[in-house]
Amino acid sequence: MKSLYKGDALNMSEIKRYFLSIAMAFFLVGTVQANNADELFESGYEAFVKRDYIGAERHWKLASKQDHARAQNGLGVLYRDGDLGEIRLEDAALWFTKSANNGYAFAMFNLGMLYKNGVSRGASDIAAYRWLLLANTVNFDENAKFQADLLSQRMDRRSIMTAREQAQLWIDEFFYGVSN
Repeated sequence: MKSLYKGDALNMSEIKRYFLSIAMAFFLVGTVQANNADELFESGYEAFVKRDYIGAERHWKLASKQDHARAQNGLGVLYRDGDLGEIRLEDAALWFTKSANNGYAFAMFNLGMLYKNGVSRGASDIAAYRWLLLANTVNFDENAKFQADLLSQRMDRRSIMTAREQAQLWIDEFFYGVSN
């Protein structure tokens, strides 16, 4: 590393350049990772369209390590639908949850439907209603609203209020950084 000192005095212009170069390096690494995650997602999507589900899984797992919400949802779809040979609903729920908590409305819908149909551990009408309500709120998803309305027919008022409170807590934390 180049010395930032000239004799006993600090060289301020060298220090500024040094810290600017470090800042630029962090920026470039972040940009490369973001682009890399998007590229990995797209490669996985191309594989998925070609029904190369193993290739899709490989690319989406790599993108998911960088918190790519669409890739996480894609993994959930692969596992939910049994595209890799067997249906793996617990794995699907795990990936839908990660994606949903990253704000991806389609994953919220997918998770809500898993819970609504009672096919995942931890499934409940309250959890299902919460995620369907969030999918509708975040993405104005009419299908999510319809499914939440159907679900509410079998729920009591207290359960609906609990689900709405949980949804509001999620919104407060995700959008405003407020945790209660």
